[in-house]
Amino acid sequence: QTCALPIFRPGYEQVPLENCVIRLHASQVDRAPRKLFENVVRDLEEIRQWLQVDPKKTPVIYVEYGRSAFLGVLNHLKLNEVPAWVPALALPSRGIAVIDLEYMIRNPGAGLTTLRHELVHLVLGETGASLPRWVHEGLAQSLARQIPDPSKQREVALFARRGGLVPIHEMDQYLPKSHDRATTLYAVAVLFVEWTRQVWGEEFHARVLQRCNSATSWAQAFELEAGQSPEAAFARWQASFGSQVLWPGLLLDILTSWKSIAVLVIVAALVQGWRRRRALEKMRQQEELEEKQSWPSQKFPTSDGQNMKD
Repeated sequence: QTCALPIFRPGYEQVPLENCVIRLHASQVDRAPRKLFENVVRDLEEIRQWLQVDPKKTPVIYVEYGRSAFLGVLNHLKLNEVPAWVPALALPSRGIAVIDLEYMIRNPGAGLTTLRHELVHLVLGETGASLPRWVHEGLAQSLARQIPDPSKQREVALFARRGGLVPIHEMDQYLPKSHDRATTLYAVAVLFVEWTRQVWGEEFHARVLQRCNSATSWAQAFELEAGQSPEAAFARWQASFGSQVLWPGLLLDILTSWKSIAVLVIVAALVQGWRRRRALEKMRQQEELEEKQSWPSQKFPTSDGQNMKD
């Protein structure tokens, strides 16, 4: 099966692995760390086990070194250029992932996490189910352990308390393609997915996916497995934030935000300047006092001592 796959472009080589194929330029074969190949094989196996998905095809992962090569592959795949902050992407319906090896080498921890995220998309594509985008992103972040930091979680909690979260069934309408413009919506997706795992078990989403078919949508499968619709579950999750104590964390967010730090720096500079001026004034007054005590009269001083005529 892997041998039947054509070489991507002239000058590229194909590395068949146990459960996928790596394609990269011949000049990068020796540059690609062995750990990359090991992680791809391991992560694919773990994700398939967790989601209980049987592989239906061999995923193809293009490994490119640097931004120019990365964009060259996208152009060859007839995809639009992505923002500079995007180091990897997946095409679930085509079983293709593209990653920037330079980014992974420079950022080994984040790079391997990003790789796992994209592999989740590929495995979800293997199910053949039509999944909402927020499900794709929520599960990918959950399995890659890309959980929002406490500050972002408190932001979501504040929106939830005011009933201001975008309803889960409407989220796809609001999710822009740019991830950095949708961090809160992505945080909502992964936190809701995490909550469903806590309520209905670690294998909940695997069971939902197994129910999906041409006659059963993801939303219908969710309701069959959970006993309530995704909308009802989302409302229940949103209501759970009412009992949380947020003000200590919010106070910490204010104190540690970059704006607060800037204000504190300015205040500290002003205080320091005021203290310096005060110290200089005190020194000047001290000098004048010492001069008056040493010289009874300084009206007409001379270079060789006190003016005795004054």
